[in-house]
Amino acid sequence: MWLLLMLLTSTIVGGVAGLLAYADDPSVPRAALTGGASFAGTFLLLLAIAHYAGGGRYQ
Repeated sequence: MWLLLMLLTSTIVGGVAGLLAYADDPSVPRAALTGGASFAGTFLLLLAIAHYAGGGRYQ
């Protein structure tokens, strides 16, 4: 359940970041890289928070 919530949140953040990058400069590769980096960063941050808050259950 928590993993699904993390994926959904990361997808939304990555999509919004990609759209904002495309609105700034209409370059699809730049928007895709920005969205992907935002997705990965958000997911890893949420995974680290879940690991810390859960006492190491996500190993």
